[in-house]
Amino acid sequence: MVFSSAVFLFAFLPVTLAGYYFLPRRFRNGFVTLASLLFYAWGEPKFVLIMCLSIFMNYGFGLLVVKRDEDSYRRRILAIMVISNLSLFFVFKYLNFTVENLNLIFGDILPQTHIRLPIGISFFTFQAMSYVFDVSLGRGEVQKNPMNVALYISLFPQLIAGPIVRYETVAEEIQNRQETLEDFVRGSRRFVIGLAKKVLLSNSIGLLADQAFGFEQASQLSVAMAWLGVLAYAFQIYFDFGGYSDMAIGLGLMFGFHFEENFNYPYISRTVAEFWQRWHISLGSWFRDYLFYPVSRKLVPLSKRVRQRWGKNAGRLTPSVIGLAVVWLSTGIWHGASWGYVLWGVYYGVLLISALIFQPVFKKLTKASGIRTDSCGFALFQILRTMVLVLLGYVLFRSVTLENAAAYYSAMFGLAGNALTDASTAFALRSHASVLVLCAVCSTPVIGWLQHKSRRAVPSETVKSVLCTLLLILSAAYIVSSSYNPFIYFAF
Repeated sequence: MVFSSAVFLFAFLPVTLAGYYFLPRRFRNGFVTLASLLFYAWGEPKFVLIMCLSIFMNYGFGLLVVKRDEDSYRRRILAIMVISNLSLFFVFKYLNFTVENLNLIFGDILPQTHIRLPIGISFFTFQAMSYVFDVSLGRGEVQKNPMNVALYISLFPQLIAGPIVRYETVAEEIQNRQETLEDFVRGSRRFVIGLAKKVLLSNSIGLLADQAFGFEQASQLSVAMAWLGVLAYAFQIYFDFGGYSDMAIGLGLMFGFHFEENFNYPYISRTVAEFWQRWHISLGSWFRDYLFYPVSRKLVPLSKRVRQRWGKNAGRLTPSVIGLAVVWLSTGIWHGASWGYVLWGVYYGVLLISALIFQPVFKKLTKASGIRTDSCGFALFQILRTMVLVLLGYVLFRSVTLENAAAYYSAMFGLAGNALTDASTAFALRSHASVLVLCAVCSTPVIGWLQHKSRRAVPSETVKSVLCTLLLILSAAYIVSSSYNPFIYFAF
């Protein structure tokens, strides 16, 4: 079940809200947990058993990791926890891919597995691991009641597509939260805005992206259409995932939970590093705190040896370079079992490591050239440069195979004898001009900026409610009338 479906909007959500607020407080956690399990089981009931295994496994690790106050003991428990979770993760997400590639290399030495991917396993596995990590670090109390751990891991607003809610964020709210009318109203509005982003913007612009990436021959695609298609995909994935995160945050508020933001206008970033501070923030912070920092700390002795042999700067950068390489290889693998995702992770790793190494050189060249780095022109250049790099990365992310990605790149740069533009490009541009403009405007903070500049332009509470009601009606009408409702991050 997804949020942008009729069964969720008109049946599951109203019934769950009514049941939650009708029941006495002591029964609410159990009720939401059962509702969340039903939500997850709607499409594929057998996968609930996988999630329940993850819940009870990490519930046990949480109890074990605080049993003895010894660092060596905790490290052993954490190591076993990580291996157990990643083993479960590997079997269901990567075993098919691994067997397929081993058979390609060594011949058909292994029977091909056909294990189906449980929905949202990437999200709930990382969330379950966060529980044990945070308990071990004292960032939240260990839960003695397994139903509370089940609630944290299975909570339906963030279950299948995030954001990845760190345990420390909601540890206190699991047992002691206070629902308020103000939060409920804010949450309702946030949900409606996210729903509108998903169905009115993402679904609409997704038709253009599908058209561009659907060409069988790279030579059939004009250069302009190739760039237009990947730009459309950039908007599609942003409003798809960003809209879903908005809905999740809004639903959390409606039930008294306060999730952290997951997106912050990533397409106005001046650098690739800034882009990843604004995009899928919960995943970035998870890898930063639970992988990058531990890896970097382990490399301190190596850093000292490198400093002695190769100089101060090399020694200083070694932990960060290796840490970034590990994180981005892991990020690519986390997203999916294909070489395209792996190369996508490597691509960003190379960009970020190169920026880290050559940043002093860039600063010196910029200063020597006399360019004003605080000018609007330079800022616009940086945003456009970053956007081009992001679009190039999206080709790897969107393409089904590496061959498809190579063909699309050749079309983007006219390497397959492509026309610069053609009639189909002009028609596609005319057909989607209005939604392209809307997507461009809504992917920047320009509306909020205009409201800030003109206080009189800030709508009243009544106007906000009316606007949200209209958006809800339009979104519901779209859902009922259209069969096109893809959800990109559903597979993760």
